[in-house]
Amino acid sequence: MEYIQLFINETGYFYYEMAIYLVFGFLVAGVLHVFFPDSIVRKHLGKPGILSMIKSTLFGIPLPLCSCGVVPVATSLRRSGASKGATVSFLISTPQIGADSFLLTYSLLGWVFAVFRIVTSVLTAILAGLSLLLFDQDSPAEKQSGDNKMNRSTPLQRSKELPSYIEYELFGSIAGTLLIGVLVAGLIGALLPEGFFMQYFNYPFLSMLIMLAIGIPMYVCASASTPIAASLVLKGLNPGAALVFLLTGPATNAVNLSTVSSIIGKKSTALYLASISIAALVMGYLFNLLIGRIGMETILQTHQHEMLPHWLKWTGVGILSIMFLIYYWNRKFKKLFTKEKGEINVSHLVLDVKGMTCMHCAGSVKGAVESVEGVSDVNIDLDNGKVDFELADPEQLEQVKTRIKDAGYVV
Repeated sequence: MEYIQLFINETGYFYYEMAIYLVFGFLVAGVLHVFFPDSIVRKHLGKPGILSMIKSTLFGIPLPLCSCGVVPVATSLRRSGASKGATVSFLISTPQIGADSFLLTYSLLGWVFAVFRIVTSVLTAILAGLSLLLFDQDSPAEKQSGDNKMNRSTPLQRSKELPSYIEYELFGSIAGTLLIGVLVAGLIGALLPEGFFMQYFNYPFLSMLIMLAIGIPMYVCASASTPIAASLVLKGLNPGAALVFLLTGPATNAVNLSTVSSIIGKKSTALYLASISIAALVMGYLFNLLIGRIGMETILQTHQHEMLPHWLKWTGVGILSIMFLIYYWNRKFKKLFTKEKGEINVSHLVLDVKGMTCMHCAGSVKGAVESVEGVSDVNIDLDNGKVDFELADPEQLEQVKTRIKDAGYVV
């Protein structure tokens, strides 16, 4: 009973501390979506060269895409003519940190950790891009070209869709893993004694190697990984090892590596993984040196004195809780109370779509299908990889398939 109460207290602590920062992060990411749609990203990044690689890195930092959600965008960039280096830089910098995860890092670990996380993400992405530029350049046969033909909405239209975008695509893409991350953080806080890692893993480099081995195959988004890393640090894990986990966990996972390989090739994928691993270990080591001079306790104590008002934090808890309720109602329970459709008519079509792994993917496919004139009632079955919709003219089916392929998925 004592452990259950401790688990509830630890979980509640992380949820309370991160809620308002996460809500604000979603709002910032939504504003970025209004003013920087995918079409703008492709226009500036879909070109070969070193400048495009640097742009890919800087552009990717604030974009709210997870490690699987970034794959279709990267696929589109590659088809638009982006070099392997620019594509890899985008694949790394985008999921490693965003507006929401930066604010979460600040809220749980302080501003020094948050800033160092961004700097490390930039350096890692540039290192990976340069490694491909030096050791695996595009051959003439590999040069990609083409335009994304998907119709793009105006900023005014996107602003009207902002609540739906935040709830369905942005929050929906991380809700499950975020909840798991908070629960895991609470579990670590409840079960592991104080100073656990200092007692049993008092070898910083070994700890970093362990975190590297855990982070590379694991699927965890940047936001969900933050409370887990914070709980590990509070139990004595050295900050460098926590940073290694924060870099590798969001940027790679076993599910998307095969897809990445199909985009840039096996050799480039190996360089991609090697660059992330080397950069994470080196920056983790340097971060430990920095923290050794400053003192982690000093950073955490300083941050605790910069607390936001309790009413604002409770407001964040309320808003985030409502978002969770809406998400799970629409995702899990709403269909239980909805009457099944009647007889299927000839205009009701179902397509198998490969590559959808999160709610962001589902939103991208939904938007691609809806961009075809005459399409209505689009529903995404993420669990089974299917999209069903009503089509006024069945002859437009090929156009629908083309739009889905343009979005970076396989039909």
